Amino acid sequence: MDSVSAQQAHRESIIIDGLNASWFFDPLVLQKLQQGGVTAVNATVAAWHTPTETLMMLGNVFQLFRQYSSLITQIYSVSDIGEAKWQQKTGIILGFQDSAPLGDTVQLLAVYQQLGVRVIQLTYNFKNSVGCGCMEPADTGLTDFGKNVVAEMNRLGMLVDLSHCGYKTTLDAIYASSKPIAITHANPKSLCNIPRNKTDEELKAAAESGGVIGLVVFPLMLTGQASADIEDYFRAIDTMVNLVGIDHTALGPDFMEQMPQEIAMQALDGLPPEIRSSFITMPFTKGFSTIAEIAHVTEVLFRHGYALEDVQKIMGRNWLKLYESVWT
Repeated sequence: MDSVSAQQAHRESIIIDGLNASWFFDPLVLQKLQQGGVTAVNATVAAWHTPTETLMMLGNVFQLFRQYSSLITQIYSVSDIGEAKWQQKTGIILGFQDSAPLGDTVQLLAVYQQLGVRVIQLTYNFKNSVGCGCMEPADTGLTDFGKNVVAEMNRLGMLVDLSHCGYKTTLDAIYASSKPIAITHANPKSLCNIPRNKTDEELKAAAESGGVIGLVVFPLMLTGQASADIEDYFRAIDTMVNLVGIDHTALGPDFMEQMPQEIAMQALDGLPPEIRSSFITMPFTKGFSTIAEIAHVTEVLFRHGYALEDVQKIMGRNWLKLYESVWT
């Protein structure tokens, strides 16, 4: 299929960014989502924040919805994603990248669910009251509190995200969950052996649960080097398809566009100095350096012979199906 046809397919398809940690308070980020033709995005609006800080962040996000109503709309349900496509807006799915906003109180999950939060990552890089992150030296797995959190998220219809979780915590949570889980942004460890990537065992277990895995665009997580291009990103997608199947593979590029320096440093807190330096100084992946270029992924999939139906699954339909199975 030629590039013109690929462009048309991208324009007409449901396109979902499975994880984006950009600074959404900068309107340039919203404009880039529009430029990329993104139908919906799992937007990180809190992570290591306390409950009070989280509520303040959510209040600011709700103000964004009012201020930029011509560009964005809040997503509560799968039908809202279809509506966003029809309105030519970007649907914002509220997500957390840590369970710290719970403040060790399971009951707060119901509050966040009512406010529209639909995705919560159980841990960030290190240990919390739920379990252990991938940088924790000794992963002791999902705690009893963590099991209660997973059960309540299942009951409320909130998607459990295990992207930053350690090996044992990841597997414990998959087996504890009565609903499919997500790994919204991680790559295969077999492709690039760094702590943030996932073993074949974790990825296969996630897929067997009915879950979906989103591929990350960072060069360090694609090649282990400070540089990468869109062919490297395609290789990660293709590796995942061959490992877990076409129905469980999607995009989770994890862009952090327009993020203030102090917020970026908080995100990297506790990591070894050389890793922090690499993430801060490395160039973007050539050909997919911004969410505005997400159509290039559609094009590269077609160029490598992927059929239209499979391209649509990777570019958004797989996330859509997962949301439908969990949120209802």
